[in-house]
Amino acid sequence: MSNAQKAAVAVKKAGARKALNAANLAKLGPERLAVLLMEVAEGGASIKRRLKLELAGEAGAGVLAAEIARRIDAIDDSRARINWRKYKEFVRDLDAHRQAIAGRLAELDPDLALDLIVRLIGLSASLATRIKDTKGELAEVFSEAVTDAAEIAPKATLADAGLLADRLFDIVHHAPAGMALPLLRATAPALHGAALADLRGRLETVARGRGATRAWRSAAQILADAQGDVDGFIALFSPTEAVLPPVGAQIARRLLGAGRLGEARKALDRSTPERSAAGDPGAMDWTQVRIEVLEGLGDAEGAQAARWASFERDLDAGVLRAYLRRLPEFDDVEAEDRAMDLALDHRDVHAALGFLLDWPKFDLAARLVAERGDSLSGAKWELLERGARALEGRYPLAATLLLRAMIWDVVRHADTERYAQAKRWMLEAASLSVVLTDDGGYESHEEFAERVARMRRW
Repeated sequence: MSNAQKAAVAVKKAGARKALNAANLAKLGPERLAVLLMEVAEGGASIKRRLKLELAGEAGAGVLAAEIARRIDAIDDSRARINWRKYKEFVRDLDAHRQAIAGRLAELDPDLALDLIVRLIGLSASLATRIKDTKGELAEVFSEAVTDAAEIAPKATLADAGLLADRLFDIVHHAPAGMALPLLRATAPALHGAALADLRGRLETVARGRGATRAWRSAAQILADAQGDVDGFIALFSPTEAVLPPVGAQIARRLLGAGRLGEARKALDRSTPERSAAGDPGAMDWTQVRIEVLEGLGDAEGAQAARWASFERDLDAGVLRAYLRRLPEFDDVEAEDRAMDLALDHRDVHAALGFLLDWPKFDLAARLVAERGDSLSGAKWELLERGARALEGRYPLAATLLLRAMIWDVVRHADTERYAQAKRWMLEAASLSVVLTDDGGYESHEEFAERVARMRRW
């Protein structure tokens, strides 16, 4: 090896030793690392707080809880707006405290951890007016904290759950419903006895008052579920609400769980949905509950009829599989063929394409694109792009038509935010044009590209 080569190897080895990673830092030893960390902490408050959290965790649950509580109180007491320059640092700091609660403190003392994770989530209301969370990073911290609360709550054995109940009531009152209701559902296992009954009573009182939002009623119903009180849950709906399919499904599901099958069926009969669009979540949920109720009543034929009716409306692959599994041998083949014919002619061409991709029946998906491609909306680009990926190998013409639909939608609406996507789709269409043996009577790639160029030059 020449001297130059030896020098190059030495430089490479030295570079590897200088790389900033955990293994290299460990080689410095604890004393040198401690000195370095103190120097770094002097220049950054968030780093100093992080180090204090680690040290507090070694000192015990009470010390760690006190350290976290001081930070939560400081944030809560402050009314100053958080400048965008401090946004990242603030979010990282809050998440570090969340992790300390959900990690070390939850291991040491689940009761203290549950109290503090709820208090941390309670900050969401005041921070909403003090910080612009345009990237959603702060909301993500609170969302993860709710998940943490759901994991901590079953481990907590609160001697007095009254304090937790008071905190939850305040959060339902002040925080957005999208945060408060999941938190209440997550922490309900830790509530018990008088605290649970008292909180539910307070929530119901507000829910029945004039001008109360739906969130209050939903909160009371979460606790009715926690107490296993089916009638109490139902009583919070008005008679006019009980005839709505989504509400009827909620009521029937709880009656079903309580073994009150006849009442569950009546609740569904009162709330039968009218003809709805494919994929309507309310109608789909109602149908699923109806199937479960019919099976519980021993009406297998009625349950099968409900499955087929659901498939006819929604083209749900899971529903069809459940239907076919319950058919006698050989009957399932004929039923599957009938289902494929139904999909090809379904009124919702997008639902049909999604079903044929999910089943999967790529040959029929390609046929659908060829026969009804003009009805496909390029705005549904996630579905069409998935279709193009699935079909490009064996059915390049169908894949090309899907790519063109997406491209044309972008240029027709001058959707500048999606120009980069459209350029990529155009390149993919160009690569597929090389392997097309039959253009199916459609314009060539060059002709399509020219038509696009006349609409918009990239």
